[in-house]
Amino acid sequence: MYQITRILSIDLGEREFKKRQELRARRQVLETIASTAATSGGLSPAQMDELASIKLLLSSDTVVDPFYRVVAATQQKKAWEQLEKARENIHEFGLVGSQRKPMQAELDSDEQEILSICGILQLDGYTDPSPKGFVQRVSVAQGEYRENKALFDAAFSMLSHSYPVKLGSQIQAQRIDPSIIGCLTEQNNPEERRKDPSQYSDPDAGDDVYALSVRNIAATVRRLATDGVTANDSWLASRIQNVYDMQTGVVAGAPPSALEIILPDLDESTDVEIIRENLNAVQAIYFAYMLEEMRLPQVVERIVELFRGGLLPLGRGKAGDYLFNYYKKAGERITEGERRDLYMRCFGAPGGDPNGNEPNREFNELWLRFVSAVSSFGRQLSVDRMLRSNVPVAVSQEQVRKAARDLGASLSRSGYGIAYFAATEMQQMILEFRDLLSDSEVRGSFGARDMWQVIDQVNVNYLGGARNTHRFRTQARAGAVIIRWIANNHQRLGNRYGEVISVNALTNPQLRGSEQPTVDPTDWDLVQACEQWLAVGGVQDNSIEQYAQPTESPVITSRPIEMPQMARDVLDQAGISLPGM
Repeated sequence: MYQITRILSIDLGEREFKKRQELRARRQVLETIASTAATSGGLSPAQMDELASIKLLLSSDTVVDPFYRVVAATQQKKAWEQLEKARENIHEFGLVGSQRKPMQAELDSDEQEILSICGILQLDGYTDPSPKGFVQRVSVAQGEYRENKALFDAAFSMLSHSYPVKLGSQIQAQRIDPSIIGCLTEQNNPEERRKDPSQYSDPDAGDDVYALSVRNIAATVRRLATDGVTANDSWLASRIQNVYDMQTGVVAGAPPSALEIILPDLDESTDVEIIRENLNAVQAIYFAYMLEEMRLPQVVERIVELFRGGLLPLGRGKAGDYLFNYYKKAGERITEGERRDLYMRCFGAPGGDPNGNEPNREFNELWLRFVSAVSSFGRQLSVDRMLRSNVPVAVSQEQVRKAARDLGASLSRSGYGIAYFAATEMQQMILEFRDLLSDSEVRGSFGARDMWQVIDQVNVNYLGGARNTHRFRTQARAGAVIIRWIANNHQRLGNRYGEVISVNALTNPQLRGSEQPTVDPTDWDLVQACEQWLAVGGVQDNSIEQYAQPTESPVITSRPIEMPQMARDVLDQAGISLPGM
């Protein structure tokens, strides 16, 4: 029998899986409240309606992801209810309409446009349809697609059938909901199919599908368009493949061209040795530290002084209101000295007060060892991929595990005390500074196109010289991804066996990249962040190889050691140093 190979949108399928998991978790909460009505008081009328709505959504194969719903409805210029009723331009677990037909078919024009818009929006980080202005973003993405339609056509034609995988492997990797098994022929509750997928087929777990990442296709087309490549280029196929490989990490390179300031939710669970919420706090502090190195807070302070002295042509408006409130509430903010104390305690950075603040002297070496180990591991896989059909792991995963545990434990110890609370204030401070420096009035006052030019102008004219803003903003984002990865994977680092970095995630170009790498980084995001950090830091390859070699772990306590100052002075005079001193 002829086996159909369908195109499976990995991006949409993974989003659908996560949204259904969220609905299942919420359903469990509501059902628990209902079953314990005697003690909990039962469900309110609104909760009853919510539970009924969730059950209705989960009992259907139709997409529940609100992101896709709004995109499809906007592109089709119809209400979603109309599309759902007619089963028009919907997808089921990543399979769009043409790919659910009994005979093999290519994506039709509307499907390709909707998928491309989804890819562009994911690339730009606009995946929440609830804020005002999202529909406008859809229209902008649609305009980008239509402007470069010929390139999108070529990219889809070339890449849609390039990466065959087993459907079961995607389910096992938790990228696709198990309810996809049997969704094409079985007209029953997908929750029932999910319980025992072996009873269903079409599609079957053993079927081959073509994994398609529309986010990566959008990134490829955007890069080609930026480079001036047209659909008439004689080497178009080669250019598409080269750019696609670069975008997906098969070829090292291409760091993000824009800074995304999306700092983490700090309310997380804890662990014994590596405290997850401590690392989340340190992540925000590191982000702020890199921006401090480019003098971002000092730039804002100088702008406030210019505003106070009447030297800025700002009138009544949002920027003026912020600058006035900033000046008025100066005494309520964390000071530069207090920030420097935190940087010294967390990263051993100079500038803090050594009295009462113990610097983290091990940070620089532990950081370079972990970043170098990850980089060497990723490079080894890239070389072996080009030379062999299989991927032997010549670089030990244990080197990466050890380096990650050492760094995680060191940062975790630095995250106690005021770090959590300072991190929340720094996070808010960064967002406010970004909005201020991006304001059109402020930019116009300095003749700047963006916030980075404002920083450069103020640094050069008022603060003693320019700073390398590109380096520091790249290291801010890359460092945030690295620390967040350690925080999110602390349990994996504590295991004695198993992969630390998934080889499959690095070698399959369709399965890479997170929508929010500073919040939920993948293994591929980690490798790219390490490469970017090393590249802008100017670390030589021979130094990377040297730092990647294992050394004895430093003695790091999981909590700060409490010792009276008198005892510390006696030990110090005797030349005795204890861990944590």
